[in-house]
Formats: sequence, structure tokens, C-alpha cells
Amino acid sequence: MSFTLKISADHDARGLQAAFAACGRLQVPNFLEADSAKTLRQLLTSNETWHLTYNEGKENFESGTAEFNALAPAQQQRFMANVYGRARGSFQYLFKQYYISQAIKLGEQPGHALHPLHDCVNSDGFLNWMRTLTNRPQINHSDCYASCYEPGHFLTEHNDLHTTQNRIAAWVISMTPDWNPDWGGYLAFFDETGNIETAFKPSYNTLNIFSIPQRHAVQLVAPFAGHARTSLLGWLQK
Repeated sequence: MSFTLKISADHDARGLQAAFAACGRLQVPNFLEADSAKTLRQLLTSNETWHLTYNEGKENFESGTAEFNALAPAQQQRFMANVYGRARGSFQYLFKQYYISQAIKLGEQPGHALHPLHDCVNSDGFLNWMRTLTNRPQINHSDCYASCYEPGHFLTEHNDLHTTQNRIAAWVISMTPDWNPDWGGYLAFFDETGNIETAFKPSYNTLNIFSIPQRHAVQLVAPFAGHARTSLLGWLQK
């Protein structure tokens, strides 16, 4: 499938540079051209290759969603209780993802409909726009993955630093329409005392980008949320 993430001509990366530099984060609505946004939304919502990802301490795990759904209700409840219990006092996450760049690197599922997105976010047009916005010309590549937060999913406070990757900034193209603020799932940024400085609402065709490191979290998606919180995201690296 041939596909390009066309950034809207309404957005001048150089003109947004000062706003990004002021606090190291920025939200850009109507980020992609309408046709690109529509196609990206269709790709994400039609994707059937989701893995339930979670951690136990420093160990990261992925489980097929069908495998989890096949568990008896009591087993599912025990799993969720363990996840929530760990979240009370330590870093914890639980959501669905398809790590596009990693799948390509490992040669998994060749021809998958989401794989062309890796080339899109590593195109000259996309990377040059990001280099200009962040004023970081040393950016030379980006990885990407699709995420889907359903009711009960979350990602607790962290800073995105990585021991083996030189991450400069994180970007999220939020592709979730008609989100009710009461449903949670905000991308929240914290100050030194734990107060929320800024929180970005899940929305449709909106870029959220921030420099690394920054203390942030994805707040719990409420059990009564009407639909999932879906995004394409990744890290700009050198």
C-alpha cells in the first residue's frame, strides 16, 4: 500500500518553533491533511493485530488480545487486580499496541497494512518538519507504533528516557474523535510537586509533541468510556 502522511500546509514548523521551545511541548490541531488523517484513522481502527502490553517491574510483556479474552473471568480479574496493585506504588502500564518498527526489524508479518507508516515517519518531509519544529537537526530517524487504550488502560508517570536509545522528543498523532473529558485518558505533564501543568485531550488528527525527558503519564481511561483512545506515536532519535 502506498501512503504518505501529508502534514497540513497550514502549519509552519519554523513559525511554531518558539512555542515549542517555551515549555518543550506543543499541541497542533488538524495536523495532517484531511485525506491523510482519514486514511490513518481507517488503518488504525481496522487493525486486528493488537498485543496487550504490560510490565512486571522492569520486565515487559506482550500477550495476544485473543489469548487474554479467552481467559476465564476469574483469571482476567486476578490479572487486572495484580496490574492495579503494582500501579499503586511503582511504574506500571497496560494498553494495546502494535509496535510497527519492531515488527519490521524482526521480519514479522511482512506486508502488514500498518508497516508503510514506518517509512512515512522516516521520510525527509516528516523528519525535516520535526527537525525544524524542535530545532534539533541531529534527529536522524523515528520509530513508530500504534496504541489503543480501552477502558481500564493507563500508563503511569515516567520520563521516556531509554538506556539504549537516544530519544530527543516524543510525538503522538492522536486519532480519537468525539472524546468526552470525563472519560480520562489525557496525556498529562507534571511539575516538581506533582501538580498537572498541562494535559492534552485525546482528539482527532492532533499532534502532541514534547521534548525528552519530561514527567508525564496517560491517565486511566474510565470504565464507562464510550470507545477506545487510538494514536500513532513514536520517538525522534539521533
